[in-house]
This record gives sequence, structure tokens and C-alpha cells, in this order.
Amino acid sequence: MLPIDMQALPAWLSQQRWFGGKGAPIAGVRDVDRAQISPGLLLSAVEVRYAAPRPAESYALALRPWTGADGIVEGLDDDAARALLGIIRQRLRIATAAGALKGERLDGPGSPLDRLSAVPTVRRMGAEQSNTSLVFDDRVILKLIRKLEHGKNPELEVGAFLARVGFTGTPPLLGAISVTGAVDATVAVAHAFVRVESDGWSYVVEALRRGEPPVREVRELGERVGDLHAALASRTDDEAFAPEPIRRQDLRAWAECLRGELDRTVEQARSAVPELAARRDALAERIARLEQAAEDGVRIRQHGDLHLGQVMRSEGQWLVFDFEGEPARPLHERRTKHTPAKDVAGMLRSFAYAAATAERRELAAPLREAFLQGWRRRAAHLLPREERSARILLESLELEKLLYELRYELGHRPDWVPIPAADLLESK
Repeated sequence: MLPIDMQALPAWLSQQRWFGGKGAPIAGVRDVDRAQISPGLLLSAVEVRYAAPRPAESYALALRPWTGADGIVEGLDDDAARALLGIIRQRLRIATAAGALKGERLDGPGSPLDRLSAVPTVRRMGAEQSNTSLVFDDRVILKLIRKLEHGKNPELEVGAFLARVGFTGTPPLLGAISVTGAVDATVAVAHAFVRVESDGWSYVVEALRRGEPPVREVRELGERVGDLHAALASRTDDEAFAPEPIRRQDLRAWAECLRGELDRTVEQARSAVPELAARRDALAERIARLEQAAEDGVRIRQHGDLHLGQVMRSEGQWLVFDFEGEPARPLHERRTKHTPAKDVAGMLRSFAYAAATAERRELAAPLREAFLQGWRRRAAHLLPREERSARILLESLELEKLLYELRYELGHRPDWVPIPAADLLESK
């Protein structure tokens, strides 16, 4: 058993910024596995059970490995953080109560892991939400994945694949920690730390506030994302990444899912956006067109949560990062292949949000067009060859994103509801 007050654990979890079950009644917490990494760090896995119908979830806890008057104490001080990274650097295998932790390296000669000082400095990334990130000597960044899910995390799986095919538009993946036994999951990933001039969101919003839409830079971003999609579709000898044709059943399934999202959104928005109900039939007609699109183009692995916050400027270039996908979605959904238009739709919606935030909504259109121009230069071959079908795919996935945005804002940021609401009501 964990050497902590298990009765106090639910309340402690609900106060952690990385805990995804905030607001959900916790029925109980069960100790699943644990390993002492260093004198100051106990890394453990716990299963959190909720009131039905929400399924149980597993989380990684980094704790001080002793009891005392301090109660439950986070264990990632600097020495413990260095010990955690050491599992990767030294390719350690550490026995746990129910299995083993294993470190692996995926780097090459001249790796930042080899250039760290004897006792690297440690600093914590303050903006992290669903995970915990630590930076060592401003050379290596390690992400402790808090929510543990069975299987290989897409951050590791996609990063390793992109390294194999030579894609350079993302910070290099250096290594990972996995656990087997009671839980089989990715626990942490390490990347080369990149000095950032600006994240994509700040870069675009600030330019729009100046009235200077960064058209050239956004076109370059489109090219970078197109290169990413082309890389993800470049191998047929790896079943997890081999591109697959879009079939009629895919189009029907996407349309059916979209109808369900439309109905759910109209119902949830009845009070806040009553006008949406009157648009339901018109939007349903748009969805019906998706079923008639051509069986052309391919389904591929993709970023899965692409927006301006997932790209950054470094040395005048765009880099794409964080391939974990939407953390709220199950792992199998985040690994599912889809048309790359899904990623594109996410970025186009991000431009709309940036323009609305800058109070320059009229400047979203040139950014959309610039991004699409750049993306098509590199990845148009992944979409249906018929222009109408390609357009229907993109419009349908933008609608899906809009519906999700409205539901999210209704539940989390009511002041932002007018952004997706206005675009939904004006969409054709």
C-alpha cells in the first residue's frame, strides 16, 4: 500500500491541475502499482473510480515516499526529477510492486541527453495542464504523463515514427519511460528542448492586433503541416501508420456521428443560443452531403489536436509539437486514422478564434486562405481529387469542430460562447 492517507487522496487529487476528473464524484481510489525511484521519489499508479456511468481512470503520482505531518506531498523536487530522467539516460529497468519500469533511448550521436551537465538544473513549465513537464539545463524537456492508458501513448508512437521517416518539423524525441505489469502504459517522454521565440497563438494574435495579418508566415505554417501529413502517410510497411482509402462506410459513419453532435449541441445551447435550433435543418442538410462525397483520398494518423497553441516559432521556423491528441478522448480514438482535413479544420478554427480575440474577425479570411494554399502545396494528394468532395470533407469537419467548441464554451468559458455561436449561425 502507498505510505499515505488513502482517505485523503480524493481531495488531494481534485486540487491537482493535471487531474482530469475535477468535478466528478470520486467513489474510491485504489493503489495499483508503485516503485521507489530515489530516496525522495515514489512513483505510483492509482485507479480512480467514479460514480456511474463515468469509467475508472489511472493516474501517475509522484510522491514523497514517507508519511508524516505534511500529509500527501508532491515528490518532484530537483533531485527526484533528475532521478526520473536518469531512467531514460541510463536505460534503467526498475522493479515495481506489480511489474517494471523501463527506460529507453531513441536519440543518436550528439544527443542533448549526452550534453547535460553532471548535475543538470531543473525548472518546471508553469503552463502545463494535463501533464507535468520538467526542463533540464535548457537542453531536455521531460513530460510526465499523468493519465495512464493501456498501450503506447501517441506522443511516443508518433514521435518515434516521425524520427524514422526524417521529419524535422518537430522537437526531436529522445526517449521514454514505460511501465508493464498491473498497468501497461507510457509514463514519460523526453524531447530536445527548443528555445521558443513565440507560440503560434501569441504570434498570430499580436500581429492581428497590429492590423498586420502574418500571411506569409501562415502560408509557411500550412506548408509545415502539409509536410507533417505527407510524412505520416509516407510508409506502407507499418500497419499503424499505413494510409488507408476513405470508404463509403467511413463517410456514413462520420456523417452519423456529426448528426449526433448537432442534436446534442442544439439541445445544450437552447437557452444560450436559441437561434441555433432554427438552423438545425440547414446544418443537417450540410451533413447529408458528406455521405455523397467521393470515395477518394486517404485516412492517416495525424496530430489529433492541432491548433495555434500546438505550434511554435523557433529560429524563424514553425515547429509542431504535442502529439498526444485530445487528452479527454480514449487512447484508441486518438490512434484512429482519419482524413488529414480533420487537422486542417482544427487550425482553421484556431485562426477564427485568434481573429475574434484580437477583435479583427475580418482578418481571419486571409489567414485561412494562406494556410490552405501552403498546405495544399505539400499534401493536396491526400484529399479526394474531386474538388467538391474535398471541400465537403473540410466543411463537414469544420462544422464538427464548431459544434464541439460551442459545447465546450457553454460548459467552461461562457464569455467565449459568442465566438463559435456567431460562426455557426453565419455558416452556409
